[in-house]
Amino acid sequence: MFDVLLSPSNFWFSIALSAVLFVCLLEVVSMLFGVSLLGLSDDAGDLTSDGLMGSEFANWLSINKVPFLIWFIVFLSWFCALGFFLNGITGSLLSITLPIFVSVAIASVLALFTTSKTALAIASLLPSIQTSAQANDDFVGAVATITIGNASKNNPAEAKFTDRFSQPHYVLVEPIEDSVLFNQGEAVILVKKGQHSWLATSYQ
Repeated sequence: MFDVLLSPSNFWFSIALSAVLFVCLLEVVSMLFGVSLLGLSDDAGDLTSDGLMGSEFANWLSINKVPFLIWFIVFLSWFCALGFFLNGITGSLLSITLPIFVSVAIASVLALFTTSKTALAIASLLPSIQTSAQANDDFVGAVATITIGNASKNNPAEAKFTDRFSQPHYVLVEPIEDSVLFNQGEAVILVKKGQHSWLATSYQ
């Protein structure tokens, strides 16, 4: 098995597999601290769907149908699976090894197609996940609850809120006022999206 993973022809597919396992490990560790990488990556879909790739291409990829990190993990999973399968089939049936740029190109194209269909399937199973591409302005005024730790100015903590589609979101928040401290379990109102966290005020 290690011979297959370490084979030069499977180099990029092994890298993709390692990335998937690493992200999954990070998610497990982050969940132990009450933070969800999937939740904190919700805003990435905005940059992808409205940015350089354009909305039509993003729709074809289904990249704006689910949180970007989920889409990326699915893509990497398909990429490495299809790459290993392609090299295994050509090696077994044809006794040849495809040039790495050929196998990577074929696996990438097939992975984009299968990821698009898989993302649509995930979105249909979890319809509320489609709201992940909402603009930040849609969250202004939302009432969130501090889930882990305390938050002070320039020292954000994780908070959770549920949007109008009943989808939970995990965000980092800090008080907009300098002298205010948010305690765990306290309700706050999201006021403005900062560079790294949301600025919030106490919910009265």
